[in-house]
Amino acid sequence: MTLRHLLLAVLFSTVSAYAAHDVEPQTVVLRLRADSPTARAWIEAGRKGPLTSLTSIIGDHSSEGYVSDATLKAYQWALDKRPQTIVTSNPGHTVARIAVVHYSALLPPLTLARKLATHPDVDYAEPLPVRRIDGTPNDPLAVDQYHLGKIGAFEAWDMLPEGVSTVIGVVDTGVDTTHQDLGANVWKNTGEMGLDNNGFDKRSNGIDDDRNGFVDDWMGWDFLGADGQSPDNSPLPGNPHGTHVGGICAAIVDNHLGVAGVARNVRILAVKVGRDDVNSRTVGRTGDGILYAASMGASVINCSFGSSAQSFADIDVINAATGLGALIVAAAGNDGDDLAYYPAAYPNVLSVAATNTADRRAFFSNFHATVDVSAPGQGILSTVLNQGYEAYDGTSMASPVVAAVAAMLRMVRPNFRPDEVLAVIKATTDDIDAENPFSVGRIGTGRVNAPRALQSSTARWASLTSTTFIEETPDDVFAPGEDITLRLTVKNILDPLSNATLTTRIIPSDVAPLITSGPISVGAMQRGEERTLTDMVRLTLPDDTPMNGTLRLLIVLTDADGRTVMRELVTATVNPSYRNMTENDIKTTVNSMGNIGYNDYPNNEQGIGLSYIDDRSLLFESGLLVGTSPTNLSNVVRGAATSFKDTSFHATRVVSIMRDSVPDGIRAVTGYDDRYDNYATGVSVRQHVYQSPADSMRNVITAVYDVTNRTDTVQSDVYLSLFFDWDIGTAGLENGCAWDFDNGIGLVQHANRPDLPSVGVSMISPNTVNFYAIDNDGNSTFNPGIYDNFIRAKKWLMMTSGIGRSNSLVTDVSMMIGAGPFALSPGQTQQIVFVIGAGSTYDDVVKGIRAARNRAVNMGLNATTFVRTPRADRIVHVENGPTLSPGTTEIIFELQSRTPVTIDIVDALGREIRTVYDQPSVQPGVHNESITIPDGASGNYFIRMRTFRGTTVSPYSLIR
Repeated sequence: MTLRHLLLAVLFSTVSAYAAHDVEPQTVVLRLRADSPTARAWIEAGRKGPLTSLTSIIGDHSSEGYVSDATLKAYQWALDKRPQTIVTSNPGHTVARIAVVHYSALLPPLTLARKLATHPDVDYAEPLPVRRIDGTPNDPLAVDQYHLGKIGAFEAWDMLPEGVSTVIGVVDTGVDTTHQDLGANVWKNTGEMGLDNNGFDKRSNGIDDDRNGFVDDWMGWDFLGADGQSPDNSPLPGNPHGTHVGGICAAIVDNHLGVAGVARNVRILAVKVGRDDVNSRTVGRTGDGILYAASMGASVINCSFGSSAQSFADIDVINAATGLGALIVAAAGNDGDDLAYYPAAYPNVLSVAATNTADRRAFFSNFHATVDVSAPGQGILSTVLNQGYEAYDGTSMASPVVAAVAAMLRMVRPNFRPDEVLAVIKATTDDIDAENPFSVGRIGTGRVNAPRALQSSTARWASLTSTTFIEETPDDVFAPGEDITLRLTVKNILDPLSNATLTTRIIPSDVAPLITSGPISVGAMQRGEERTLTDMVRLTLPDDTPMNGTLRLLIVLTDADGRTVMRELVTATVNPSYRNMTENDIKTTVNSMGNIGYNDYPNNEQGIGLSYIDDRSLLFESGLLVGTSPTNLSNVVRGAATSFKDTSFHATRVVSIMRDSVPDGIRAVTGYDDRYDNYATGVSVRQHVYQSPADSMRNVITAVYDVTNRTDTVQSDVYLSLFFDWDIGTAGLENGCAWDFDNGIGLVQHANRPDLPSVGVSMISPNTVNFYAIDNDGNSTFNPGIYDNFIRAKKWLMMTSGIGRSNSLVTDVSMMIGAGPFALSPGQTQQIVFVIGAGSTYDDVVKGIRAARNRAVNMGLNATTFVRTPRADRIVHVENGPTLSPGTTEIIFELQSRTPVTIDIVDALGREIRTVYDQPSVQPGVHNESITIPDGASGNYFIRMRTFRGTTVSPYSLIR
């Protein structure tokens, strides 16, 4: 396997990771494919209203642009005004195709986004993350502006050219433009000031005088207003956070008042993306805010907000703003964790961690390989509301320190591109590794140094643009003891390198590899040159590499004079808790806790799903369930909150791929138990998944579960099932699920696309089979949906009902299939075997499953030839009938699913004579019971059997 990092620390899928993050309810963001029918229709409708072609997926909904029409107009206005030497790209048409969809269905945003992402008119779809500001008040008596001296701000001021200024966009909760220590440095829009042709004040004449798309935006803009939906031209704050950030950047210097900003000769463009609520810490319409600031001329934009959720829409906006020449600087987050935080962690954003007075990482600051630099962020004194001053903590405070340094650098080097400004700041930091030995490589290159940045007329800096790990054996895993290589692509951003050398250093983590290669000669590199190195870093993983271990390598490039010109941390997850199986036409992933397809529901980025021949996954989720009751039900499928799965099982043996003990092909072996779960059944499971390349079995895999009672009591009614959420075709819609009584297979097909694959699952052990066809959007007692609140009671119903629901509607479908009940004494093991197949036609599925069943029998697994399951509840045979005498006789009846059963004797007129059998709950299958035929007058009678599915009768004649 190759593990490649291209531009980002991790590669995005078509839906980003959101499961553990706050998102806006009933809202998704999607980008429509260029020139698609849906995009054309939406744009013609004014970028609003329902997306008609997607209504079958979304249901009732409305839409709006991710950025407003006014912002798009401002962006085009800026493009038209700026020289092409500054405008590096024009992705505005991309931003124009991003829609925010508000829907009414009770469907989790992540689930809907994943379905929308499969539509051919959709480039990507994602939830809308909730972003929060990253600063909190500290001791109001901390009046020392230590950060100015720490970064050398005073020296930097003396290096600034005369008569030159620049603009910092403060995209935040608003700025108190009336503050005595700040107001004079607030940017004003001269196009919206003065008098118009009618003698009216342009600031309030209700006219877009400068034709930038915004009416009366004479000192910035408020994108939310009081209620979050009412933008206006007053960026005055609710929460004081933005005012504090603005003061750090640009509080007035030498005015004998309060505090001084880090930068001189700068103005701040106030862009309000917070509500008019002093206590609100969330922000919205940040894409509008960033693009507006760039369009209005900000050379640096500070974003002291974020979350740990990635967003394609954010990337599109940031690319557009960067294309206008703006450098985005952002806070690394305040979780105090090794965590990528966005937007800071995007590759063309300058990410800032926070330090304290001693240059140590502040306790609250995140640290991660995506962090570029550090800056003081603890106890930072700045402006707040009501002409006040307070000290705040946060990476929100560190970020504007760096933004201000970047702004001063842009005055000194006005022709530098945003990436060159970023590189200079990284190249000129002070090394603080000694103060932070446990954060090396994860708090950037060091603490920012303003005068070094400004005086660096010959700065040199390079960056890694691609890293690719390559394993020794192509088995899709970096295993313990394995030799791996690291291929690197380096780009020189600043001045030429004369004779660079690359070295690799191991950063302490839970994996300590042996580096077997030496320094790599890179040689000379010209400005802007990008090169994939011929020599590679080589290393060997230790034999004790833990499951999901983190490999950390610090890659350092030094030039001939010994100066460091690149310093980046490369990370990788090794010995993952899942393995891919690709031995035949079924390609799938098996993990170490009972899931097939993906390891990380609902993000589904770890694993390849389950596909047939091509790489399009047919599976959204699959997992094992073992239980004895609704309250003792261990499982690893989605739960009460659909964005999270139940995690009852924990690995006792990491999954591995083996070739022993199989006639041909491979098997994935793992083990897990439920000892840590509050709802534990009390079992351990050993799992084998077999995959054969034999022609007759190229379209199937066989999954074997050996479940053992690990308690000291008998478990008399154990059920074991597999759950599958299938998605065949666009969004998994127009699928149908049914039970094939003639072959014992649960099947799923697309109702209107015979060209798409069919899938099927069969439980092939000699146990009672249970099957439930599920409408994912169901909403009744016996058709419970799973889009939300998939509680254990619902799971138990589906696991224990025999052929409980043999057909779904045509919709988005899932299935539950399994075995039970069976008994387990303490320490006893029961083996249950399944076959999962796919094919171009359903006949291919049947043939493959039949071949796998025969193979399983020959291998000595707990498998048997197929025995048809009942299609209905009925009386099959009455001993000695249809002529009976009073007394005991045997009756055979079969049941499709678990049900109450009452058998009574009625006469020819339908009058009940006697109840001869009455049980409140009888298992599905064939039953042989003794009943007593009552004495009575000779004549014709009926044996009547009633279940919840209906009534069946068997006539007889009584002879005395």
